[in-house]
Amino acid sequence: MKHSFGGHEMWESLKRIMIVIVFLNFASAAQGQETVFSLFKNDLVRADQCAEEKEYPQAISLYKTLVNQSNEGEIELKIARSYHYSNKPSDASDWFGKALLKNKKLGDSDMYLYAESLSATGQYEKAIQWYNQCNARKTKDPLVVKKIWRLQNREYLFDDSAHYKLTPLSINSNANDMSALSISNDIIFLSNRNVTGMNKEDRGEASFFYKLYYSKMICDTVNGIPVHHLDKPKRFSKTLEGKYHEGPITLYGESKKLIYTANGAGSEKDKNSRTLQLFFAEFQNKEWKMMYAFPFNSTAYSITDPAISEDGLNLYFSSDMPGGYGGKDLYKSVFKNNAWTRPYNLGEQINTSGNEGFPFLIESILYFTSTGHPGLGGMDIFKTTVLSEGFGEVLNMGYPINTNFDDFALTLNKGGVEGYISSNRNRNNDDLFALTIDIQTFPLVIECIVKYKEDSWDETTDLKILPKAQLSLIDNRNNRVIQSTVADANGKFTLTIPYFSQYKIKVVSDVADNAVLVSLDISKSRNAGNQFEIVVVKNKY
Repeated sequence: MKHSFGGHEMWESLKRIMIVIVFLNFASAAQGQETVFSLFKNDLVRADQCAEEKEYPQAISLYKTLVNQSNEGEIELKIARSYHYSNKPSDASDWFGKALLKNKKLGDSDMYLYAESLSATGQYEKAIQWYNQCNARKTKDPLVVKKIWRLQNREYLFDDSAHYKLTPLSINSNANDMSALSISNDIIFLSNRNVTGMNKEDRGEASFFYKLYYSKMICDTVNGIPVHHLDKPKRFSKTLEGKYHEGPITLYGESKKLIYTANGAGSEKDKNSRTLQLFFAEFQNKEWKMMYAFPFNSTAYSITDPAISEDGLNLYFSSDMPGGYGGKDLYKSVFKNNAWTRPYNLGEQINTSGNEGFPFLIESILYFTSTGHPGLGGMDIFKTTVLSEGFGEVLNMGYPINTNFDDFALTLNKGGVEGYISSNRNRNNDDLFALTIDIQTFPLVIECIVKYKEDSWDETTDLKILPKAQLSLIDNRNNRVIQSTVADANGKFTLTIPYFSQYKIKVVSDVADNAVLVSLDISKSRNAGNQFEIVVVKNKY
C-alpha cells in the first residue's frame, strides 16, 4: 500500500484494484531475429508502462534485468524513482547513489527526490546538501527553503518530547494496522491482515484487502489491580462490508452516525479502476445502515480520509481531484440547506506539492498528515487552528509523534489527552500506537487575581486587592487584543486562552497612574495548575 493514503503501499492499492499482467517470453524463430537492442527496448517499454500505471513492484523487477545493459545511469534512476513512489526511501536513496556513480549528476526533480529519500532515512546533513543543490539550480523554492530550515533546526521538534507517551498496541499484527479511532473505550481500525475465509487478496498488490476491525477494551483484575487490554479484533460491521477495500471512517452525532471510505464502482471505460468514495451510515436497530453516498464521489478521482464536526455540518477529506496543488490535497464541504456544498480546496497554507491526508477535527484544531510540509522526513503529523477566516500557523507535532519514518492518522478522544497514531517506525509494516498527552491543550480557561503594592523596593509592603481593574489579553506575536474583561470586587477574573502563544495582560486601574503590562507564561504541562496572581506596583515617587 502507498503511504500517501496511510500505510506504505496503501493509497494506490485502495484506489485501484489491479489485474496482474504476467509477461511470458516465448522463444520462436521470429523472435530469434530480434537484436539485443530491440529486446532491451521492448523490456524497457514494458517496465516504463508498469511504472506509469503505478505498478512499481513489477516495474522494479523489469528494470533490474536491464541494469547491466545501460551505462548512462538512466535505469538506476528509474529504479530509484519507483522505490521512492512506492515509499521505500532506503532503497530509493541507494539507487540514486548508484545512478550518481555512473552519471555523476542528477536532474532537478531527481535531486529533490534524492533529498526526500535521505531525509526519510534520517540522513539529515546529506539531505540538506541536496536540498541546497536544488535551490542552486533555479530560483529558490519556498518549500525547499522551509525544509532546509526545519532540518537545520530540528532540535526544536524535540522540545516537548517529555509530554508525549507512545505505546504500541497488543492487537498489532504482521500485516498493516492503521487509522485507529476511539468509540467509547473501544477502537475501530483498518488492517489488511489475513483472516481465514473473511479476506480476499488484492492480486495487484500481492496483499489482502483492507477491512475495518473492532476491538473491545476489557478490564481484568490482577492482584486486586484493574488491568485494561484490548480483546481479539473482530470485523466491524457486516452491513457495511465492501467487496474490495474499506478505508478510514469518522464518527459524529454522539457516535451514532459515521462516514466511511470504500472502493466504489468501476468507471464505464475501466471496470477494474475503482476509486475511493465516501458513504454515510447511521446506527439503527443495533446495526449500521448505509444511508447515502457523498454526492461528489467520482470514478475519475478518489475521495478518502473523512473528518467531520460533531454537529455533522463541516466535512474535511483528502482527494486527488484535478485542480489541486499536487498529489493529494485537503478539501472541505459544508452541509447547508439540506445538501452538501461543492468541495473547495483548503488552499496553499494547508496543501503543498506533496500529499496531505488524514484530517482529524477536535474543537477548533485540525490535525492532518503531510509529506510536503517540512518535518523529520517521511510523513509527519501537523496541526493548525481553524479560524473564522482561514487557518492559523501550521505546526509540526514534533518528536516522538513524528520521526524520520511515516507517522500519520492521529486521532484523539473528546478530552484531547489520549488517542492513537499509526507509524512504520518499528518495522516495514504499519502499527498502531496509543498516545497519551501531558501537554496544555487549548482553549484553556485560567483563573486570576490581581493585586497591588505601594513600593517596588519595599519587600515588606503588603499586597492589596485591586478591584474593578480593566484587563486585556494581548498576543505578543501580533500585538492584537484577544479578550477583554473586568476584575470583580475581590480582584478575581477569568480568561480563556484560545491557542498556544506568548501573551501579556494589560491592566488599567484608578490605583495605578499608568497602564501596566504583565507577561503571562502558560506552562506546557497540563498538570501545572491554571491559577495566576498578577501584582501591580504603585511607586510613591
